[in-house]
Amino acid sequence: MRSVAVALCALSTLLVSLLAAPAALASGPRLDGRERAVVRVINRVRHQHGLARLHVGRRLSRAADLHSREMLARDFFAHGAFAQRVRRFVPYRRLGENLAMTSRCSPRLVVRLWLRSAPHRHVLLSRSYRRVGVGRRTGRLGSRHACMWTADFASRR
Repeated sequence: MRSVAVALCALSTLLVSLLAAPAALASGPRLDGRERAVVRVINRVRHQHGLARLHVGRRLSRAADLHSREMLARDFFAHGAFAQRVRRFVPYRRLGENLAMTSRCSPRLVVRLWLRSAPHRHVLLSRSYRRVGVGRRTGRLGSRHACMWTADFASRR
């Protein structure tokens, strides 16, 4: 009897968390200190290249956070069909995405990695983008500790 009660309690907790998930996503994640630091570092680099600063988009941040969370939960590291995924959150025409997986959650390190990669650098320094959303999650990818970063970029509508 006790095991049935425990199982029912676990099931009801799972159902409540699943039903509450859309509400939690609707309110959107607030950027934590390291996510805000990534935006500051990106904007500093863009300023050095004569580019306009990027503004944080709440919906873009939700899309980025969701992707970082899903990569850890499903044990993969890839963009997938990012344009379709991000467009569920924002209606912008032009979209870009940078991903990083690091062992340390250092904002400067992740931006430095993106700048060293030609495709990521191109996205980071594109004149087309005006908004950015950043999502960082930590967990395990395979057997390794991982800090997963997703930065989603969008143009004006």
